[in-house]
Amino acid sequence: MKKVLFLFFLMLGVVSSGCAIGTTRVVIDHDPLVPIVQKKKGNIAVEPFKDVREQKEYIGNKRNGFGMVLGHIGTMENETLEGLLTKYFAEALTEAGYNVYITGGSPIDAGAKIDLTVSGEIKEFFLDLYMMTWHYMTVDLKAFDPETRQVAWEKEVKSEEKVILWIGATAEFERVIRLSLTKALDQAAKEFASDDFSKYIKQDKETSQ
Repeated sequence: MKKVLFLFFLMLGVVSSGCAIGTTRVVIDHDPLVPIVQKKKGNIAVEPFKDVREQKEYIGNKRNGFGMVLGHIGTMENETLEGLLTKYFAEALTEAGYNVYITGGSPIDAGAKIDLTVSGEIKEFFLDLYMMTWHYMTVDLKAFDPETRQVAWEKEVKSEEKVILWIGATAEFERVIRLSLTKALDQAAKEFASDDFSKYIKQDKETSQ
């Protein structure tokens, strides 16, 4: 019990001090995704995701031991949330088995036909803390015909994770974001590997024959 109280007051003292002031920039990444066994086939183009959050400047709050917001959490310099999530959701498509091309990024192989285009809107991506640190995110995914732009498939991907806050260190913020993001990407990979998604690629191929 004494050890628990000691850790609590240690955390309270650190988080209520200058450590909570200013912007802490964190690495946003994910753990290896759960392998998809039944791979799908097709060529997918991924358009840069859009950040439609009301507050785009930061991705989280830092609070002191009394719950007051004294600082913020931000991405690393020269990184954007749109760019990172575009890349990571493209990786989820790759895990599902597809050949993936990011618009304006990787060149399309000669003769390759794009079967579907995927886009995303980042509605939520935020970290907060008070005794616990938690992160939640919501991304709206859409797949549409690359020629007609008609939407064929839509899915909302949501995730949330929380862990005990010990001293308010940057590694704690990064860990909870990583857990939440990995959960969202695993969910997305399963959706991309589903028949509900891949059937539109089959239709495109059948139509083109």
